[in-house]
Amino acid sequence: MRAFARRHALRAGLVFALALLSTRAVLRATGGVPAVPLDDAFIHFQYARSFWEGRGFAFTPGAAPVPGATSLLWPALLTLPYGFGLRAERVIWAAWAFGWAALGMLGYETRRVGRRLLSEDGALAAEIMVLTFGGHVWFAASGMEVLPLAWILMRTARVAAEWLEMPSAERRLPRELLVLGVVAPFLRPEGIVATLAAAAVLGLGLRGQQRLLGVVMLVLGRLPAVANRLFTGSSMPTTALVKWLPLSPYHASLGNLWHAVLGNLGIFFGTLLNGEVWSAVFLPQGSAVVLWPALPALVWLGFRRGVRARALLIAWVALGMLIPTTYDSFLWNRLRYLWPFASAWFLGVAALTDALGMLVARYAPAFERVRLLASGIVIGGFVSHLAWSIDDLATSANAIHAQQASLGHWAKRELPEDAVIGVNDTGAIAYFSDRRVFDVVGLTTRGEARYWVAGAGSRFEHYERLGARALPTQFVVYPEWFALPGLLGEYRTARRVSGATILGGETMVACDADYTLLGSGARPQEAHPDDRLLVDELDVADLESEAAHAYDLDDALASFDVALEADGVMDGARRERRLDAFDVKLVPGGTLVLRVASDGVSELAVGAAGTPLGHVRVEPGTFRELSLEVPATAPTGRVRIEVRARGARFSSLHYWSYGRARAT
Repeated sequence: MRAFARRHALRAGLVFALALLSTRAVLRATGGVPAVPLDDAFIHFQYARSFWEGRGFAFTPGAAPVPGATSLLWPALLTLPYGFGLRAERVIWAAWAFGWAALGMLGYETRRVGRRLLSEDGALAAEIMVLTFGGHVWFAASGMEVLPLAWILMRTARVAAEWLEMPSAERRLPRELLVLGVVAPFLRPEGIVATLAAAAVLGLGLRGQQRLLGVVMLVLGRLPAVANRLFTGSSMPTTALVKWLPLSPYHASLGNLWHAVLGNLGIFFGTLLNGEVWSAVFLPQGSAVVLWPALPALVWLGFRRGVRARALLIAWVALGMLIPTTYDSFLWNRLRYLWPFASAWFLGVAALTDALGMLVARYAPAFERVRLLASGIVIGGFVSHLAWSIDDLATSANAIHAQQASLGHWAKRELPEDAVIGVNDTGAIAYFSDRRVFDVVGLTTRGEARYWVAGAGSRFEHYERLGARALPTQFVVYPEWFALPGLLGEYRTARRVSGATILGGETMVACDADYTLLGSGARPQEAHPDDRLLVDELDVADLESEAAHAYDLDDALASFDVALEADGVMDGARRERRLDAFDVKLVPGGTLVLRVASDGVSELAVGAAGTPLGHVRVEPGTFRELSLEVPATAPTGRVRIEVRARGARFSSLHYWSYGRARAT
C-alpha cells in the first residue's frame, strides 16, 4: 500500500490541486452553485435522468426516442449518482469526480505507454504535459466525456503495445484489449480509433483462425449503432446528421467536401497547433514549432529503439485529431473534439526533446540531458496558460449558469406543465425546466436535424408542413441563430451575459410562439391566376418540394437558405442564385409565376427542355411575383426548367405553373 501511495502520490497531489483551484474558481464565479462551461453537458445529465426514470432515449417526457446521446456510456455512468440523490446542479459533483479521476489516469497511462519508447525523463515529461495542459484541465471540469475518452484511447494503445511486444509463444488472448475496443465507441463515436487499433493488433498478433477476432472486433465496434437502432429506430446519431460534413447536402459532391476539409486542415495546422485564436487560451503562441515535428519524431524514435508497434499505435491515436476536420463545427466548444487525442501529441513532443538530447550527445555527451531543458520549456508554456484556462473555465461556467440554466429554472416556475419549449441550446433548459422541448437544431428532437442543416428557410417550410399544433408553444432561443423572427411572438423574458465567448450569443430570449405567418406565402399575392388551373408548384427551400421536383442545389449554402418576409407574407428562399434548374409540369398557353427577389437589377432567362420561354426583369427590392406566358410551342408535361440570371444574382422563393384559362 505504501509503495502504491509513493508511486501515485505526486500525480494525485497535482490533480487534486488543479481540481481544487478549478472548483474554487467556478464556485466563486457562480456564488457557490456548481456549474459546467458547456450546455452540451446537460444533454448528458438529461439522458442520465431519462435512463433513471425509465424513458430511455426519449429526451423529455412525451418526446419520441431519438439518438441524441452521442455518448451512450457517459450518461449511463452518471445515472446512478443522479438516481441516488445528486439531482439538479448536484449531479455536477459526480461529473467533476469522474473527470478529474480520468485526468489522473490519463497521466498515468501516458507515462506507462511512453516507457521503452522514451527515456525516463521523457516519459515523466509527457505525463506532466498531460496534467498541466489547460485543455485537459478545462475539460476535466466540463461535465463532458473528453477526458474519459482520452484515457481509454491511451490505455488501448498501451495494452496493445505491451501485448504485441511479448514473445509470440507467451501471448494469450488479450481480453482487456477486446473489452477496450468494444467499450470505446460507446463513450464517443471517435472511440472507433481504439476499435480499429485493437482489430489491427488482433489480426496481426494472433495466429490461425484466431485472427478472425480482428474482424469480430470491427463488427463489435458497430454495437452503439445497433443500440441506437434498437431503441430509437435510427442507427445514426443526430450529432452526425448536424455536424458531419459528408452528410451535409451542401457537400454532397466530392469536390465540395474535399474543399471544406482542406480548409479545416489549413486551420488545424496553421492556426490551432500554433496556439492562435481558438486555441490561444490553452496553447502558447508558436506551439507549432514543437507540434508539427512531434509525430515524425515519435515514429523515428520508435523505429530507432525497436518499439515500432508502440510508436505507430501512439501515432495512430494522435492522428485521430484529424477526424474533427471533417466536422462542420470543429472549432466550437473550446475545441472539445480535438483534445481526446492531445496526450499522444505530447508523447511526440517528449520524443522530440529526447531526439534533441541524442543529437547534442553526439557532439557533447555530458549535455545529453539538455532534453530536460527543452521539455521544461514546453511544460513552462503550458503552466503559463493554466491561470488563463482556469479563469476561462470559471467565466464560461458562470455564463451557462446565468443564461441557459437560469432560463431553465424560469421556465419551470413560469410556464405551464404542458408547455413545449422551442430551443436551439437544448441541454440546461430541458434539464431544469421539466418541460418537453422542441430542439430546432435536431440533436434531441426526432426529424429536425436535416432542416437545421439546410437552413432557416427550410425550417420555416418544414414548420408549415408540421402545422402549429405540432410546434412549440414558446421559444427560448438566440434570435440571431433561430433566424425566424416572424415566429417569435410576445416577449416573456431574457438573459443577457456579456463577454462570454462560450455562448451562442449575448442574449437569449424567451417568447411566446406566433404562427400567423405560416402558410402566408402559399399562393401568389400580386398575380391572381385561377387556383383551379394550378397544375404544379415548386416551393423553394421546402426540402420535400425540392426533392419532388429534382431541384438542383448547384452552389447553394446553408447561409443562403433564408425566410423572407414582406407585407405580411413570409416564404422560404434560396439567395445568391445564378441558376435554378428543376422539373415541373408545364402547359403550353398557360402561365408560369415566379416569386423572386434581387439586390440589383437582374434579367432572368427562362427555358424549358432547351426551348426558350421568355425573359423577366427583376428590380432591386423585396420579393415580387412575375408572370410569364408559356408559348404554345413550349413542351408539355413534366419538363426541365432553367431560370438563368443575367446581371445580379437573385433570390428564388416559389414557382407556380398554371394551365390555360378557358375562353368565356
